[in-house]
Amino acid sequence: MERKLSNEYIKEVLKNINPRVRKFFGNMIELHTGIDPAKANGLNLRGSIDFLKHVWGICLDWGNQRMDYIDRSVQQLDDFLTSFNSENEIHNLDIFLKKLEGHWDRLLSIKPNTSGSQDEVRRLTELLTDFHSVRIKTAALIMRFICLDCNFFEIDKSKLIPPLDRVNYRMCEQLLGRKYILEKLGNIRGTFSEEATMTFNNIGKNILGEDKILIDNLWFVGHFYHDGTNCQIRESAKIIEFPYLRQIDLLESCPFLEYGCER
Repeated sequence: MERKLSNEYIKEVLKNINPRVRKFFGNMIELHTGIDPAKANGLNLRGSIDFLKHVWGICLDWGNQRMDYIDRSVQQLDDFLTSFNSENEIHNLDIFLKKLEGHWDRLLSIKPNTSGSQDEVRRLTELLTDFHSVRIKTAALIMRFICLDCNFFEIDKSKLIPPLDRVNYRMCEQLLGRKYILEKLGNIRGTFSEEATMTFNNIGKNILGEDKILIDNLWFVGHFYHDGTNCQIRESAKIIEFPYLRQIDLLESCPFLEYGCER
């Protein structure tokens, strides 16, 4: 019979490690943009546009997109952002969403509201996938960066959708059981569907409730502690990510280890 950690253990670990995760991504954003993430909401219009373009490029780069694809996508974003006249507009989620719907409507490619939801955060995440090379994982990652790791938009963070990727999939598989995850999310893929992403979202909600976005903290655990053989720190990851680990005291072993995590 497969081992399975309890939801309470998983919740405890993901909440305890959250300050390290947020500091890690905050350091990453600050290093690449030169902006303190805590001050993102106070940027002027030009600064706000540049900040969004930088974060957009980071997320696409993480998705291993070709440089010419990234350039095309960022240019599309820049074209859209010229419709904003002030920092008050660009930081207002309602205005941003309406302008984006109007933008795609003018280009005759508006994405219908397939979710049937009035949830503005989900709707905006969905519309971001109309940009070149942006799929649901990247769109969710962009929203997480600018709304959780920064405060570009003031939103209800419980509405954010966690991005599903291979690392999160493998961690779920290990902690919740291979059979369960195969049944819920299907086979592991390079790119997961919106349906699988929303199922991952529901798994997060089942474990963490209103803090469901923190299920994405599994990525941090998988990236730093799981190399396929044990649950110790991955020295290679620590070296590669050294610029982003400022003021972070990394644990030397997987935080799930004491609860029964094994490789």
